[in-house]
Amino acid sequence: MHEWLEYVDDNRYMIRLDQLLKLLLRYLWIILLSTLLLGGAAYTYADRRITPLYQSSIKLYVNNSINTSDSTSITSADITASQNLVDTYAVVLTSYPTLSAVIEQTGVSYSYETLEAMITTAAINDTEVFKVTVTSADPEEAAVIANAIAEIVPDEIMDIISGSSVKVVEYARVASSQSSPDTKRYAFMGAAAGMMFSCAGILLVSLLKNGMSVEDKIRRDFKNKAILAVIPLMGKKVIKKKGRKASSSGAELCGNLSFAAAEAYRLLRENISFCLLDEARERPYTIIGVTSSVRVEGKTTTAVNLAYTAALAGKKVCLIDCDFRLPSIAERLKLQEKPGMTNFLIGKSDASGVLQAYTSGEAVFSVISAGDIAQNSSELLGSRRMQKVLETVGRSFDYLILDLPPIGVVSDALTVTKYIDGMLFAVREDFYEKRLLRESMRTLETANTKLLGMVVTCSKSYKRKYKHYGEKYEYRKSTGKAIV
Repeated sequence: MHEWLEYVDDNRYMIRLDQLLKLLLRYLWIILLSTLLLGGAAYTYADRRITPLYQSSIKLYVNNSINTSDSTSITSADITASQNLVDTYAVVLTSYPTLSAVIEQTGVSYSYETLEAMITTAAINDTEVFKVTVTSADPEEAAVIANAIAEIVPDEIMDIISGSSVKVVEYARVASSQSSPDTKRYAFMGAAAGMMFSCAGILLVSLLKNGMSVEDKIRRDFKNKAILAVIPLMGKKVIKKKGRKASSSGAELCGNLSFAAAEAYRLLRENISFCLLDEARERPYTIIGVTSSVRVEGKTTTAVNLAYTAALAGKKVCLIDCDFRLPSIAERLKLQEKPGMTNFLIGKSDASGVLQAYTSGEAVFSVISAGDIAQNSSELLGSRRMQKVLETVGRSFDYLILDLPPIGVVSDALTVTKYIDGMLFAVREDFYEKRLLRESMRTLETANTKLLGMVVTCSKSYKRKYKHYGEKYEYRKSTGKAIV
């Protein structure tokens, strides 16, 4: 899927914490900037836009004298009764007559409802003492109102509730600092929000930008199809497809391969050998076809570099351009275009006339170009003559690698599948379409083609993964020693 989110099966995904941490560290500057900006904005808003409020409090003692009239001591029952009266006293305290008297005494311009909203009451630690707090934008006004309540409430309560009394424990003082807003708390919440939003944004952009990797899509959509290798994005040439732009993979061939690409093709070579390990063949050579759903998915590049890496391993390889409609191998390897395979098939040339040697570094392999453009390419590829030509050429080689036309466009490749030992299917990372690939797989199955596996080409994630690794462990061609 992504570097940090890995597909497991239809119902499960695994978050790779190491890759997730790397992603967040890559964009750490965005996280820090967002944290500072939102934290500063929240602090500024609280400091300049929110009206500061101040609190002043009084403490009142509740006494239930009914149970203690004949005793000089206070029992636990007296304390419990006093505690039960706290809620009752709070109702009396905020009643209309009491607050109207407070308004009249203090001369404030508040209505009863407004003043009631400014007052809160609460018992202190389950004792018979309760606290009355007045909140106001003016610290002196809050103290004046609280002290007015302290003077008025005891008489009001004794008039309403007989046998009880309220005494003032502590009068209100003018607050020296505001009670709200807490600018530090606002700053912390803003910073936390900035951090969370920036991290969520980075992950969301990663999901929308990268989407599920083609490897995971193939594993999800085609569970029985193996991915033999993932080839990194190569080259700078631009190709347009359905309004999209993508880099061509044709810039790196054979000896010009980067470290990551060379390792990927070596892995492909080994995996193919494993796929063919138990194959029972009468002939001593192996024929491998390379195709794709549509053009520009990297099938020709894959065929050329596979031939190169097989030659590096000491194998005798012949690369044959069987895309008679749009041949490209001769041009890309700077070889003669004619005579070629079509000329061989129609009997106008023999094997010695069409075989060309291609050398790149320590690797040497043979190439047969497509030759003259053929109008009946499908018939030529499926003819008995094609089988005989492959038998004739194959006697001198270990591997014949056929660059075939895309099966999603023309049926040419299907006609030759009966002569090959296995098909390699190229899927370009940014061109993946489930419907098209499913049709291609169904077409191969209908033709009873042995699918060796798929190779994902032009992978941006693979390129990023091995970028620094490849730079660290390049090899000198002259000495074979690693540059560290």
